[in-house]
Amino acid sequence: MLFDKKIRELRDEQGVLQRQLAAYLEIDTPMFSKIERGDRRAKRSQVVLLAKYFHINENEMLTLWLADKVL
Repeated sequence: MLFDKKIRELRDEQGVLQRQLAAYLEIDTPMFSKIERGDRRAKRSQVVLLAKYFHINENEMLTLWLADKVL
């Protein structure tokens, strides 16, 4: 699964709005939307923050993020 799809899946499962995650990452909502759609790449620090927010393994998120870089 690609990083952007994983973020969307986690966000939908937990009922979190894009603007909530954007505020958590200290970016604007349109920027987060682009990350979630795959139009823009997240920074490594943002990937780590997302893993903490969703309480999932940081290495799993980083692996998906790096896999997207390769593709």
